[in-house]
Amino acid sequence: MKCFFKKKFLLPYIFILTISFLTCFRLFRSGYFSMQDDVHIFRLQQFDQCIKDLQIPCRFISNGGFGYGYPLFNFYPPFVYIIAETFHLFGLSLINSIKLTFVLGHLSAGIGIFLFSKLFWGQKGALLSTILYLFAPYRAVDGYVRGALAEFFALSLLPFVFWSITKYLQKSSKKNLLVSTILLSSLFLCHNLISLVTIPILILYIFFYQKQIRFKLFLPIFLSLGLSSFFIIPALLEKKLVTIQTMTQGYFNYEAHFTTLKQLFFSHDWGFGASLWGPIDDMSFQIGYIHWLVPLICFILFLLKTNKKPIKNIPILIFFALLSLISLFLTHPRSIFIWKLFPFMAYFQFPWRFLGIAIFSLSFISASLISLIPKNQRQLWLILISTATIILNIKYFKEDIWYSNLTDKDKLNKQEIIRQSGAGLKDYWPNSGNQFPPEFAPPKPFSLDKITLNSFNKTSNRADISITVDSEFATITFPMVYFPNWQIYNQNNQKLPITITPDLGLIQLKLPKGDHTLTLKLKNTPIRTVANTISIITLLTLLVILNPISRTKDLLTNR
Repeated sequence: MKCFFKKKFLLPYIFILTISFLTCFRLFRSGYFSMQDDVHIFRLQQFDQCIKDLQIPCRFISNGGFGYGYPLFNFYPPFVYIIAETFHLFGLSLINSIKLTFVLGHLSAGIGIFLFSKLFWGQKGALLSTILYLFAPYRAVDGYVRGALAEFFALSLLPFVFWSITKYLQKSSKKNLLVSTILLSSLFLCHNLISLVTIPILILYIFFYQKQIRFKLFLPIFLSLGLSSFFIIPALLEKKLVTIQTMTQGYFNYEAHFTTLKQLFFSHDWGFGASLWGPIDDMSFQIGYIHWLVPLICFILFLLKTNKKPIKNIPILIFFALLSLISLFLTHPRSIFIWKLFPFMAYFQFPWRFLGIAIFSLSFISASLISLIPKNQRQLWLILISTATIILNIKYFKEDIWYSNLTDKDKLNKQEIIRQSGAGLKDYWPNSGNQFPPEFAPPKPFSLDKITLNSFNKTSNRADISITVDSEFATITFPMVYFPNWQIYNQNNQKLPITITPDLGLIQLKLPKGDHTLTLKLKNTPIRTVANTISIITLLTLLVILNPISRTKDLLTNR
């Protein structure tokens, strides 16, 4: 602990946080900013409602899907909204909670890449990779153009994951196991696609790093998968329950979104528009001049010095060089044979998403430059490259439009709720019907028969209805889409049979004449129950591995 307070230890972290502030200081203003994925305020409000309703883990949101509800968080990773909800529970507004989550992503990215790079290249090399990673243009695209909060945050977690796994490979202690498991679980709960890519990369990384392969080296991966099973298993096994196929059709067909060599290496055009079909786009896919020039210089110096003196960390350097090249190749149309070879890759939608992996790898490789140049020149080159990187790229870290007077109320008015609730509707709309809703849901149940609706109250996982049927029988249609396992109970707690409308897949119920008090409840499916159980068992296993009880006894005994 004494070391922590030494100036030499703290100085680089203070420097990194200060430099990181340059990428996000604009977010500390009042209001909110424009972005492509402008759905976060609504989704956080719905996630907050889940927590209040004690629907934990949150799976179904009541006002999503044009007000009919839909299972967003059964398939969309919840991690960034867990972070934002934590801020919100401490009293911050929804808007400020989302902005602070973006800020945390900006600040943590630098710390993560510094910790990881320092393990191989020392402090100066780590500082160089930190500057390059922080000011990579693609991070500005994710944070300010797209507003892709989950992917943006996942790219901030990625260096932490590699740092923690490396620490565990160096020393398989309980502490390192716990840290790596928590960080990798966080990544799995943050972004589906980056998680999908990271697993095989980590496995290959372990083989490159470790000469002797033992089962326990993969323990963090297995424990992380187990800990996040409550989300991963339903997301995989219940995807047939929703219209997930729309995620790869039309605009989202990956074949329309490859990049060109000019866009990657030589273009410095910037825009806040969309990725369009073909090579002409309204947003940037540049790697960054410094970001590819420095690794190129490293490669040249590597060739020149190979025969003169041994170079450290060659296997890791080769690994990340190959990772950079493969990632960049996958963004280019020449790689289409790989995309066709692995059909699941269609769910990446945009090949340029691999830029996130590329900038991480290139930034890490760039740190090796410091070890390849004479010691008396290292500080000079660090300052020159860092300064050039910041000057060339800081202009990208800003929003298109800032709405200084925007409040939560403005983002949750009727018009905004309709807009945000319909965004991404086709991705996870339950396939219990054969149509998508054309307009917002009616506010209450309806029937063609004669009924009197006394009360209707809907939450994220429950609805309470008091109704009087005046005709002999009445078929009641609820403004709620059916998704397993919605069930209806009467006042005697008896489960009632339901039907599903063939068009939108709404919940229907036939009732006899008289007064009825009904409750709709969202129950777990067997898959969700098993998934939740695996996560709980994994958590308990971690606690047993850490063995806090015996440690406490040892402490008491030593006293």
